[in-house]
Amino acid sequence: MCRSFRGLLALLATFGCCMHAAAAPVILISIDGLHPGYVLEAERHRLQVPHLRSFVSDGAYATGVKAVVPTVTYPNHTTMVTGASPAEHGIVSNTTFDPLGVNHEGWYWYAEDIRVDTLWKRAAQAQIVTASVNWPVTVGDPHIRFLLPEFWRTSTPDDLKLMRALTRPEGLMQRMEAKLGPFVDGYTDTVESDRIRTRFATALLREQKPGLMAIHLIALDGIQHQLGPWVPDVFRTLEAIDGMIGDIAQAALSNDPATTIAIVSDHGFIATHTAVNLRTAFAEAGFIRLKKPLAAHAAPIIEAWDAQVWSGAAVGAVVLRNPEDAATRKRVAALLDRLKADPANGIARVLDATEMKDMRAFPGTEFLIEFAPGFYLGTAVSGPLLTTATSKGTHGYLPDCSEMYASFFIKGRAIAKGRNLGVIDMRRVAPTLARSLGVALPQAREPALAIGDTE
Repeated sequence: MCRSFRGLLALLATFGCCMHAAAAPVILISIDGLHPGYVLEAERHRLQVPHLRSFVSDGAYATGVKAVVPTVTYPNHTTMVTGASPAEHGIVSNTTFDPLGVNHEGWYWYAEDIRVDTLWKRAAQAQIVTASVNWPVTVGDPHIRFLLPEFWRTSTPDDLKLMRALTRPEGLMQRMEAKLGPFVDGYTDTVESDRIRTRFATALLREQKPGLMAIHLIALDGIQHQLGPWVPDVFRTLEAIDGMIGDIAQAALSNDPATTIAIVSDHGFIATHTAVNLRTAFAEAGFIRLKKPLAAHAAPIIEAWDAQVWSGAAVGAVVLRNPEDAATRKRVAALLDRLKADPANGIARVLDATEMKDMRAFPGTEFLIEFAPGFYLGTAVSGPLLTTATSKGTHGYLPDCSEMYASFFIKGRAIAKGRNLGVIDMRRVAPTLARSLGVALPQAREPALAIGDTE
């Protein structure tokens, strides 16, 4: 064989390995707040979730997924589509660091904040049609061809006006609303709002036939925040979502019977009773300085700060305005030690910057405070340290707590049936899905899971 012909064959082989026409479509569905026990122990709780249970018998599943720190929605959803930890992908909490409150609790809505490649980017580069409905951190993502992003500001009709402008391609949401009725913002967390998201997702599946699609359903998270986990209304919500899973799966499989469907979640839940308003202690110690209220009942306004707390729900990270300020660091450490010494304050652990670096969490911060089960970080900057919880359930606790385990269930023609994967690292989800798509995620530090029926 001549050298030039061998070179041509090598070139064709290289080109062929980058072709993905034969890869099966992947549908990724997140049920926010789904602990695996709801599915794996469904009979014990008398839960009727046949579609979710079918993933146990007909596919592979984890008994638990160790999430990243903090165990809140946006960092973990980003990890599931990148394979990276928050310190690497850049989405380190739900909300951005906003020490003066000028961003009004703005979240990490925007895709430009992700610092590594996503599944959507790698799929789009491989000419795979991509779509997303209500997935976190997707606003403005140029790699999602059919995009209905997760976004809200005030949860008013004006939010939907902005969302219509944010969808891709231009006019997509308006055309779909003309057929399906109004869409819903990313904050509304009722069963009916998830039915709307499901209706739009199944329409996109039937009309656009994406090769990679992600859908974020949030009602289960909302009801657990409202009432706590493992209560009858939570069970009824999950049973309703199970029907939506069936609708999405039917639409996907009617496009291509070889479709791989993955069910994931971002965290579990713990019942709560007390909010710990740690910022009030920081204000009393002078680390946060408040303006005098403009009126008797006006909310406090932060004027300046030397140390501030960045929320992760059941954890809080401490940021120093001047990282070189050793005196302030020492004073903050003393305050945290004093608060932790009283069990009534609900502080379970205080980690330093070295320990946080090992967890690849909250880069550039000095301390991480984890609250004891039942306690979480409150939002007040004045008033009592401890107040009655307004949320009856939450998450954010460190992922070694089994109640924080997230879920992973997957099935498809190439997936082994009934395979128990045990407890897995969340960073393995993205490379596993990438392999199913026939693409690579160079930044993924963990290997893909052995889910194939020949593995």
